[in-house]
Amino acid sequence: MQKELNRSNSIGDSNGIMYFANTILKNGEIELDSVRQICSFVNNVRINFNSAIAIFEYLGFIHISDSLLVPTENGQKLYTFIDNGFEELFCETCLSKLIADAVINVSAFKFDLSKGKYYVPKYGFPITAAVFRNVLIQFNAFTERPDGTLELAERYEPVFAKCQKSIKLKISLDTLKKRLKLQEIQGELAELFVFEYEKKRLAGTINVARVRRISDIDVSAGYDITSFENGEISEYNRFIEVKSYRGRLSFYWSKNEIDIASLHRERYYIYLVNMDKINELDYVPTIIQDPVGAVVNSDGWLMQPTSYLVLPINE
Repeated sequence: MQKELNRSNSIGDSNGIMYFANTILKNGEIELDSVRQICSFVNNVRINFNSAIAIFEYLGFIHISDSLLVPTENGQKLYTFIDNGFEELFCETCLSKLIADAVINVSAFKFDLSKGKYYVPKYGFPITAAVFRNVLIQFNAFTERPDGTLELAERYEPVFAKCQKSIKLKISLDTLKKRLKLQEIQGELAELFVFEYEKKRLAGTINVARVRRISDIDVSAGYDITSFENGEISEYNRFIEVKSYRGRLSFYWSKNEIDIASLHRERYYIYLVNMDKINELDYVPTIIQDPVGAVVNSDGWLMQPTSYLVLPINE
């Protein structure tokens, strides 16, 4: 069916499309050959039967089973608009499907300031989508301009806006999930590295077995690992926040972590783990003790805010 759509330019005129839709959607099911015969002997209408079947199936209005043409739920809904609103629902469904399947190049759409209309150049519709372009023009979803560009009817702008938001949201969520997954894996490896590093540092002392990685459970502690300055102290007195990076040394530091660092001062450490060197023999992470003094109150580091919480003063 997709091949039929790719090589077709038209499914018929508006009267033919309406007649075809009325024929196939008004009953629960109908023989494919019966539809072919019915549509072959009608005066004053033009219908390309194979293309019409293909486009209605592609848009999800029908499905074909054992030579039977069966209206779907969406097809039945479309039929209820046969006398009023058919063209609008057909075009909305068509546009939504074309955008979702990336048939239309949505990035090609531009806003014409002088006319207050959206338009798309010729390349916005590939040649293989000519059948869709022509039926959308026929149903006035697009108007062809003298320069060959297609102007989008204002009533279909919300369809594009809704579909674009869905696509952006999906892409954003997929990208975010991938990014978070990579960050999670990288952070996990960095923490395990520092955990083992601390045990090696305290090797031979009673405290080596007491080093704890707490970040899996206590996510609000403001640090990831509890350790000791040496093997003789019985109380935890080294609180380690692990940061991983690649390339240029940099890290993000949350307000909660800064607050905890301010509370513990000399007992608070940031261990910066270069993921590009983590597998090198005898690699040692960059260790910052009392980062409030060493970073916040120092000219050796640049702290750049990435966002602000803005609140009114008088409320």
